[in-house]
Amino acid sequence: MSQLGKWSDQPIALGVVVTAIRKQISKRSGAEFARLTVEDFSGSSEVLVFPEAWTMLGDRVKTDVPVLLKGSYSRRDQDVENPTFIVESLTPFVELRLTGQVAVAIDLGRDSGVGTRDASSPALTPEAMRDIRSIVEAHATGNASSPPLEVQWTDGSGTRARLRSRSLRIAASQAALSDLRALLGADRVRLVRGS
Repeated sequence: MSQLGKWSDQPIALGVVVTAIRKQISKRSGAEFARLTVEDFSGSSEVLVFPEAWTMLGDRVKTDVPVLLKGSYSRRDQDVENPTFIVESLTPFVELRLTGQVAVAIDLGRDSGVGTRDASSPALTPEAMRDIRSIVEAHATGNASSPPLEVQWTDGSGTRARLRSRSLRIAASQAALSDLRALLGADRVRLVRGS
């Protein structure tokens, strides 16, 4: 929610969960629109779905389902202290996973720069690396539209690096995420933008 509440002229994409849907009728046009309460790890906020967008999106909006909202702010709210975010599109994460727009990223750990690794992210053993490969191969997809597996790490100088595999493509399914998180811990396995 840190991106909300500050006017911007740029389109914004938010990964959120809708926690409440409040449908209303416009006094001017008589058309139905909605106010959605949305949450992420940083808090909650209310967003607006105008009648035209609500007509197209209303049946797709469900509570407690992770979604990607895209939208913007109205120019007339430029000088308002807490501008209203206007939703233009909504896509459930499960659809993004199926279309390859969301990829799986594995964090291999962080070097402290003095020859040892940070205790919060211990070194992965060769056995663990083999286990990772086995899980990835078990959930691999031959579908060219599936995004490649992404590997992230921090080198000894503190530089963050990431690499997308040329050969390993993994479905961003709940089963794949669960297997990788069981092996590596939840903090090492994330979903990232696939394209």
